[in-house]
Amino acid sequence: MVLNKKWTLRSRPNGIFDPKIAELSTEKIEENDLDPDETLVKISKLSVDAFIRTMMDEEAYHGSVDLGSTIPAFGYGMVESCGSNVTSLKKGDVVVGLMGAQTYCKTKTSTLFKHRLPFVDPSISLGLLSLTTGLTAYVGTFYVGKRPRKGETAVVSAASGAVGSVAAQLARISGARVVGIAGGEKKCKYLIDELKLDDCIDYKSEDKTLEEQLKESCPNGVDFFYDNVGGTTLDAVLESINPKGRIVVCGAISQYSGNLNKGKVHGPSSYLKLAERGASMAGFNVMQYMSSLPKAMFWILWYKWRGQLSLKMHVENGIESFPSALQQLFVGGHTGKMIVDVASGIVNKE
Repeated sequence: MVLNKKWTLRSRPNGIFDPKIAELSTEKIEENDLDPDETLVKISKLSVDAFIRTMMDEEAYHGSVDLGSTIPAFGYGMVESCGSNVTSLKKGDVVVGLMGAQTYCKTKTSTLFKHRLPFVDPSISLGLLSLTTGLTAYVGTFYVGKRPRKGETAVVSAASGAVGSVAAQLARISGARVVGIAGGEKKCKYLIDELKLDDCIDYKSEDKTLEEQLKESCPNGVDFFYDNVGGTTLDAVLESINPKGRIVVCGAISQYSGNLNKGKVHGPSSYLKLAERGASMAGFNVMQYMSSLPKAMFWILWYKWRGQLSLKMHVENGIESFPSALQQLFVGGHTGKMIVDVASGIVNKE
């Protein structure tokens, strides 16, 4: 028997995610009570992603979380035991999947993927090789529209975050002049000093507006924009978009505090700049590019091993920290990829 601690959704959020709407409970899981096609996983680490907040609304693109259900989260862990029909996994294997905000996951084996990269920390499956992070950044940069080119100016919003920091580095690798948008001097310093971006715009600046900083940092306009924020940030870049410029809509974290499927999104009021300048704007979901992901994984690993690509990890310890870690995504205070180290506080068997 194992004791599982899990976070469930007890009420719908109203605005920015509030940890108070989540409830931590404990349940007993009998290892001998698995269905023939189930596997029990002891979770090591969980990925904290913005899409989790969107699933808490009553209607959601990725599927809505029912009240009382475990809050979703990607993670990896070690196989504890398997059902009688499971032959693809064995005790001790490291697996990746949608495991939920909990310490143990009992799930159908078909939803799990075995970690098959020897000598590589499995945490990479939640970062550079994660569907929600590195692979999303790669697909948006190279497969959606025309990639940034040498001599062009590329701008990335939320550039100090998980997806943004990878997308910004990929644009730099492509030879473009890269300008990041982030909040605060500390994050801007990180982008310039550590990620080697050409410039950074501080949207929290009290001295200059975002529009003023864009004109200074991008005097020749913007050729490529990787957008993770939406709202007024997207509008500001539209005003500076060049003829034949490309805008890639990855996400809109500025809009994740309401119901995205109820018409409450602040859309781009300057969208006619696309027509005036012959520019284009395209959105995507990484799941629409599944056939391209093996190639993306190869190049991400290649850039990593050559020292051209990295991802900073912000780690919170213990399953108890999951709700506050999720809240940090929307209020700031972290840089890079947010991870919860579940194993640091996991409860052992009875």
